[in-house]
Amino acid sequence: MPTADYQRIAEDLRRRLAEGEWSPGEQLPARAQLAHEYRTSPAAIQRGQELLIDTGVLEGRKSVGVFVREPQARIALPVLLPIVDAIRQAGLTPAVEFRSDVKVPAPEPIARRLSVDIDSLCVRTRYEFLGNARPLALGESWEPMALTHRTPVLLPEDGPLAGAGVPRRLASVGVRVGHVQVRTHARHPNDHEALRLGITRRTLIVRLERTHLAETGQPVETATFLLPQTRWELVYDVPVPACDFDGDELRSPGADGYAAGARQMRQGGPSRGR
Repeated sequence: MPTADYQRIAEDLRRRLAEGEWSPGEQLPARAQLAHEYRTSPAAIQRGQELLIDTGVLEGRKSVGVFVREPQARIALPVLLPIVDAIRQAGLTPAVEFRSDVKVPAPEPIARRLSVDIDSLCVRTRYEFLGNARPLALGESWEPMALTHRTPVLLPEDGPLAGAGVPRRLASVGVRVGHVQVRTHARHPNDHEALRLGITRRTLIVRLERTHLAETGQPVETATFLLPQTRWELVYDVPVPACDFDGDELRSPGADGYAAGARQMRQGGPSRGR
């Protein structure tokens, strides 16, 4: 089967990179220049470069161009650790660009996640997370305005508790967060997301949904984070009940859901969960 033009270009660019023609961090020539060199179209050059972006050899930078990607390990993200902290722990300099808007009507998917009526007024905050000045992740948070209206903590990134996190901010207005739910799935980005993240539409991203719930069980904030799988790996740290040498748990009865489920299974009954 004949090799497509863009595949031939991708393989030749890979060879030139391996031979050191361009160094890590260096920008590749403009697509028009490469198209002239390869006697093909800029579209074929773009598709060839996108193949190498998908495999982590190159990286696209919004409104700038295509660069040789510097070798780097994926960033480990424990699911409840703030993204900024994960970027810092990876040895990168973190930065966050954000914008908050008030009185934003909740669309149907957000209203469902917050258990509020559609078009209920919310505070929406959009985030772009950077490491060493390069985009690494996107985020969007929604909070019902009814919780923080006319308080100093209305805006997550402004006021006396700016950036303090959802539990601390809401505790200041009498709302105690009881637990957090996290859901994940993988998908491909749309054009806008790919452009902002410097990836192609074929690069898989992890869509992480995180919802804070009050002690009553009412959702009080929900956020979505988009994490390119070439740059991130999720880490789940799950506590396991301690046991003595006879196999009996050392924790008190009902200490956590895991222990309760284990007891139920030993008794021959089903372990039910959400």
